Amino acid sequence: MLSRCITLFLVFCKISAITMGGGLVMIPVMEKEFLEKRNMLTKEDMLDTVAFVQSMPGVIAVNMALMIGYRAAKLPGALISAFGVVIPPFITILLVAMCFQSLSGNEAMNHIFGGVRAATCALILLSVIKMGKSVFKNTFALLIALLAFLIFVLIPQINAIYVLIAAGVAGLVLPQSITAARKKAEDKKS
Repeated sequence: MLSRCITLFLVFCKISAITMGGGLVMIPVMEKEFLEKRNMLTKEDMLDTVAFVQSMPGVIAVNMALMIGYRAAKLPGALISAFGVVIPPFITILLVAMCFQSLSGNEAMNHIFGGVRAATCALILLSVIKMGKSVFKNTFALLIALLAFLIFVLIPQINAIYVLIAAGVAGLVLPQSITAARKKAEDKKS
């Protein structure tokens, strides 16, 4: 248990130190560490964790660390993972705050942060693509996702909660209704 907690702390420190852009950017790195390298989670565990964490209040990176740490080593793993993911940004923010006056207005720094923003977008897109392969197992799921996306783009003032609830209801009700209608049609033919 102690060695697993130490591993969790070191891995989360490393992930937090090398990724910029928040918890969503960390997902591909976490997948590589915990699914491929260490076999601590399955794809389904990771997908469930990401879905659950996004519905929770708070910082996604810390929530991910708590959930993965808990799955790997219960409460001690959750606490040490959360601590590990918080330490590098805390130290970085302290250093940036101390140097902020000399960095503000520097054209080179503006270009650096512009590059970091672009890389962050690419990492988030990579997460969407990887998770999409696991989620979109049929055409119906893809249609619900595309419809939800269009609603968000075309009607930005709509609350995301309503779209999520509608998508959940559609995912629950429509496949059962379609199956029942097919069965009824087959019964009529017989």
